Amino acid sequence: MNWVMISFTVATIILYSIVYLKNPSNVKTAFNSTLYQLFHPQQGFLYLIIAAFLISSMLVLILPKEQISAWLGKESGLRGISIGTALGALTPGGPFLTFPILVGFWKAGTGIGVIIAYLTSWSLLGVQRILVWELPFFGPKFVLVRVVISLIIPIILGFLGQWVFDLLDLE
Repeated sequence: MNWVMISFTVATIILYSIVYLKNPSNVKTAFNSTLYQLFHPQQGFLYLIIAAFLISSMLVLILPKEQISAWLGKESGLRGISIGTALGALTPGGPFLTFPILVGFWKAGTGIGVIIAYLTSWSLLGVQRILVWELPFFGPKFVLVRVVISLIIPIILGFLGQWVFDLLDLE
């Protein structure tokens, strides 16, 4: 049983019920807004989510496990964690796109340390966030200092994550 899904469903029902009791027309407005966010041709998230899950499923089938294991597997060491860090920094989009694709890589044989380095890098070093948000707001000096300091963190967490995962024998 997926308690997260159940919790979100219950919370949604409760919130919509409260809104309905206060003003029933707001429920229709909220529902229409949801449909717009999901299905709008240029801005809809549903298309991205479906595409991400389709890509994720295909990655497992088309990526040769031997090659993934050699380049990104548990034994790939610094090379694999560095590749994961670079890919994480270069991956655009939000979690609805990134996570399903990353799960596809994991199922194809990518090591947990590489996955952790990827996610950490995606969070800390996302190039699109740096270019679109940080540079205009904070300027190049701030961004350079923050990025240089942050570069080592995905690598450290990748090695630490693999070590803890192995220690707990979770894989």
